Amino acid sequence: MSHETSSSASTSASPMEIGAVSDHAVSGKTEQPLSLHTIDSLEFARTGRLLKGVVKLAQLSRLADQLLDINGSLSMKLQGKHEAGRSLLHMQITGQLVVQCQRCLAGVSLPVQVDNVLQLIGAGEDWPDEELMDDQMDAIEADAALNVSDLIESEVLLALPPAPRHEDCELPLAAVNNHGSVAFSALAALKKH
Repeated sequence: MSHETSSSASTSASPMEIGAVSDHAVSGKTEQPLSLHTIDSLEFARTGRLLKGVVKLAQLSRLADQLLDINGSLSMKLQGKHEAGRSLLHMQITGQLVVQCQRCLAGVSLPVQVDNVLQLIGAGEDWPDEELMDDQMDAIEADAALNVSDLIESEVLLALPPAPRHEDCELPLAAVNNHGSVAFSALAALKKH
């Protein structure tokens, strides 16, 4: 999803870098470095903070379970914004993933391009009505210790197709015989007895 916004009220902080190995964000001129793992989401949005860098796929265990190759990385940018009385997180994630084709079982390379705006809902605030909510924005619960890695992982998992496939491929040769497939040949053998 894409959502362009501008804010004259928010202040912009120096970019923060997520290191692939480091536990802390690196900051050039920021007073308090952000943790790689958690941020205070409402404060992050209120002050217009920016967090960007690279995250190794191997660090994202739920996503790694879906991949054939975990040696790559994802580039991410998380921008906090406060507009029209709403606290927002604008998340952008790009990269390349290798998943298993559900037809031929070989690896298929999928480009990742996540561009989502997330509205933070604080304790006691009403959740936006699904029918009235902007199609280009999702709502999440505000958290004083929001796990950035979990957020990245969830957004990428939601962006994956349910059954990834090559545009043009064949069933694997091992799965096809004169009965059509291994499973059906086993049934045919049982029927003969």
